[in-house]
Amino acid sequence: MVINEHLSGKELRLALDGNFDENSSPAVEKRIEEILKWDIHTVLFDMSRVHYISSIGIRVLILAHKKAVKCGKRIVIGDMSAKAKEVLEMVGVLPLFGSGGE
Repeated sequence: MVINEHLSGKELRLALDGNFDENSSPAVEKRIEEILKWDIHTVLFDMSRVHYISSIGIRVLILAHKKAVKCGKRIVIGDMSAKAKEVLEMVGVLPLFGSGGE
């Protein structure tokens, strides 16, 4: 998994490239914890290049959402690959992230 970051004002765009699974989730989770300490208000996930997302990847997203809410920030999922969108829709978590692939 490659994580590319782009800060624009108070929004950080995290572009994930690869599989979001048990191998990559610890690094993503650690990075999100660091980022939530920054003076930003939104973390936007670009998952257009995520080929596969496991239950552990979904768990990382849900925990990130909960932590962000506690510190007055938000996690949003923007672009998604067809595979990522299918899985996230199936488990019903997209409403947490104000997303839907728009």
